[in-house]
Amino acid sequence: MSDVDRWIRVRAFLDEWFVAFVVVALLLAAAGGWWAYQVHATPEVEREQVTVSQWSETTDFEHSAVITNDSLVFERGERVRNRPVYYVQLSEALDVTYTYEHTADDGSVNVTTDVRLQYRGVEGENVLWEYAEPMASGSDEGVTAEENHTVDATLDIDAVFANINTIEQQLGAAGSIEIRVIATSNVEGTLGGESVSKTHESVMPITVNAQTLRVLELETVDETNQRTETIERTVEPGVPQTVGSALVLLVGLSGLAGLAVGRRSGSIDLSPDERELLEVHQQEQEFAEWITHGTFPSERDYEATILVDDLEGLVDVAIDTNKRVIKDEQLGVSTVLDGDYIYVYVRPDSPAEDWLVNYADMTMDEFEEYDF
Repeated sequence: MSDVDRWIRVRAFLDEWFVAFVVVALLLAAAGGWWAYQVHATPEVEREQVTVSQWSETTDFEHSAVITNDSLVFERGERVRNRPVYYVQLSEALDVTYTYEHTADDGSVNVTTDVRLQYRGVEGENVLWEYAEPMASGSDEGVTAEENHTVDATLDIDAVFANINTIEQQLGAAGSIEIRVIATSNVEGTLGGESVSKTHESVMPITVNAQTLRVLELETVDETNQRTETIERTVEPGVPQTVGSALVLLVGLSGLAGLAVGRRSGSIDLSPDERELLEVHQQEQEFAEWITHGTFPSERDYEATILVDDLEGLVDVAIDTNKRVIKDEQLGVSTVLDGDYIYVYVRPDSPAEDWLVNYADMTMDEFEEYDF
């Protein structure tokens, strides 16, 4: 089919489905407008947890002993500090200092600490018994990051061995005996803008024998705390959303405008000749098995030329006469040749329509001189 014929088919399709195309264009415009409104009028809000303050709380033990008996290694009166092993024969007491501190930039806390010495009998992982006695206590109010809270306590070595002997006499020597310095701190106040109410327990384990006190690994507190707030941030619409919504809206509006202009100007409507051309195309598809492409006769060997009103009628002639329909694409005519007669159907867009319809009885010389 020629380009003109394709355009006719497109216009016929638009004319037949005009209402449907209008509905689709309206839906596209509405969808694009709603999408654009959602993108620009109701932007997405992103929520994020942000740390506004952070601080830590720590506890620790310091321990030391004064040398009270002379030796080749240590001098009397010397203080030895934070040693893993202390010798029973050289010192009478072990001094312990417990410390609590925090790093919050703002706020302060009230801290109360009780220090006790705990004895317990253990057998493997089982605790057979426990006994504790107070060593010291202390409290401080308004402790800030520039300060710390400390409590001093003293462990009397002779008293420790006396208690161990008493317990072993009373209970026997089942299992083994451990001693632990335990500091329990109650912390109340505000740190980093957040209310604080905590209890921290720190432990300094010690093993003893007749010659030494051995300080084991400390069990202290090292906690990091933070205060967070939820902030909301408007997320700027991305390029795909912005362009996509505008494009959908533009396509819908352009479609509506194009359909309206086409209908108003009549460019969508088909003329009678165009409708006939469309019908011819449909008939050519329907009767394709009866039609052969060829060239209109160049010599007047026929007694009469019979003009047929439509292609379907020409096909009927071909069927009745058992002949082929010859289609000349250049002239836009279809013919059936039957003896002395030529049956002709002239398409509305045929360049030879005027001659074929009005001067079909011309001689060949006149035909060749005719200006198409």
